[in-house]
Amino acid sequence: MCGPVAVGVAMVAMSAMQAYSQNKQAKYQSAVANQNADIAEAQAQDSINRGNAQAEEVRRRNRQAAGTQTATMGATGADLSTGNALDIFGDTAQFGQLDALTTVNNAQREAYGYQVQSTNAQAQAKAAESQGRDAVTLTLMSAPLKAYGAYQTAGGSWSPFTQSQAAPITAAVGTPTGR
Repeated sequence: MCGPVAVGVAMVAMSAMQAYSQNKQAKYQSAVANQNADIAEAQAQDSINRGNAQAEEVRRRNRQAAGTQTATMGATGADLSTGNALDIFGDTAQFGQLDALTTVNNAQREAYGYQVQSTNAQAQAKAAESQGRDAVTLTLMSAPLKAYGAYQTAGGSWSPFTQSQAAPITAAVGTPTGR
């Protein structure tokens, strides 16, 4: 059977192991959240890149449509420099540009959603770190009380609360006893 002091020491050791485990878990959770933040940022950048590429494709198709309109009107003998022809060319350019800008705007909105996810993940990382520090602190601060409780449960009788007088300085190990 272990003595009361050994039980107290074991309790302190267990608390230290628990604090170490809490610290490792907090670091892991923080790393996962930071990785999620990095992924969300990459998705945001990808969204913007895809939107810009899609907008360029819309502009290319618009230029192609304008060319087809010009060729068709020219083949029919229409005057391309006045009236309805100019209205059609203007409308085609206007709506093509609107489609391209809408595509870019939608991509930026999607990117913003990913950026919000990234910010939230970064906040989760900081929260995990903070919770880990708090748990370690609480574990280490409560370790002496747990050890004392285990010591008393195992039959120890010493109590720091019932000492009527402080131990004399000369009672300390290594202190000279006289002159």
